[in-house]
Amino acid sequence: MLAVITWDPDPIIVEIGGFALRWYSLLFATGFIIGFFILKRLFEKEGAKPELLDKMLMYSVIGTILGARIGNCLFYDFAYFSEHPLEILLPFKFEPEFHFTGYRGLASHGAMLGLLLAYWILSKRTERSMFWFLDKGAIAGGLCLASIRMGNFMNAEIVGAPTDVSWAVIFPAVDDIPRHPVQLYGFIVYLSLFFFMLKYNKAKSGKVIDGHIFGVFIAILGTLRFFMEFIKRHYVIDAESLFNMAQYLSIPLIIFGILLAVKTKNKNETQVLNDN
Repeated sequence: MLAVITWDPDPIIVEIGGFALRWYSLLFATGFIIGFFILKRLFEKEGAKPELLDKMLMYSVIGTILGARIGNCLFYDFAYFSEHPLEILLPFKFEPEFHFTGYRGLASHGAMLGLLLAYWILSKRTERSMFWFLDKGAIAGGLCLASIRMGNFMNAEIVGAPTDVSWAVIFPAVDDIPRHPVQLYGFIVYLSLFFFMLKYNKAKSGKVIDGHIFGVFIAILGTLRFFMEFIKRHYVIDAESLFNMAQYLSIPLIIFGILLAVKTKNKNETQVLNDN
């Protein structure tokens, strides 16, 4: 090992009174804000109403946060939260003493389920299908995930497995063991996925059925997530198990994504005429 980087940042950017601006919150919001302006251009090209994007943003934020929070509690710490259900949605801990914690613990697979439900509800209140919204969300999804992974890095959380590579990072908040900076790997991978989806959507515009872009996105995302878990700190299930919870949750995403992408890969002549 040639060098080791020690990474121990303050997760708080600035604190004024009782308000603290955290890196994670800032980066989380940044992904959604930039994604909003990117989608705004796509909406304008398709002639979609601007207020539709405003609604989509609101539903996206609520669906992501609630789904990610509930998913984390159910998938990763069900034993605890089944006995403390109020702590799932409230940013407090009641034991051993009452204190503010914020929403620590968000699961991306839960966020996906939250978005599915949010866009289903939105589709019932608008003239667009759920898959139309999911396609749009898939375009900006990689950017939002990249921002979140950078937030994880600033929080020194979701760390990698021990390693002796020259770019290994020590996270003192966790331990003194050199580890893979998987948060940075995720940032690079998800940002690359974002640019790929932008290009892919442009190439397939008007040629595929609603849901195709989303299908391709989750198939790739699930595959990336599955293999990246091998260089993460081993979470949940059992220390001796081959796969962890995130990998088991990724398998249905991959299968569903492939099936959806194949089923929606081509518009027939009638569908093209209807769109025009």
